[in-house]
Amino acid sequence: MNTTIKFNGTDRQNKWANSILLAAKLTETQVDNLLRYAGPTMSEKCIMDVTIIIEHRGNLAAYSDSLGKFYKLSKKEKHAVAMEAVGIVEKMAKSN
Repeated sequence: MNTTIKFNGTDRQNKWANSILLAAKLTETQVDNLLRYAGPTMSEKCIMDVTIIIEHRGNLAAYSDSLGKFYKLSKKEKHAVAMEAVGIVEKMAKSN
């Protein structure tokens, strides 16, 4: 990974997030997806929200790929995905 990402957490969080990111061995495209789409982020300054890396550490590559796919959708398609997600969450909430 050529891109150096800076994180906005504590020193300890930043160190952990950096080790997670390095271990994930993401492609440049996946890193770009994280910087560009996973907010809050400042893509041009390569600053990433540390909680995004930590929360998605189990499947960081898949999460990054899904960001890239989602943001290529049209507004209508994004809305349909969001509505589907709302339906799933409502169904889960009612079953608990």
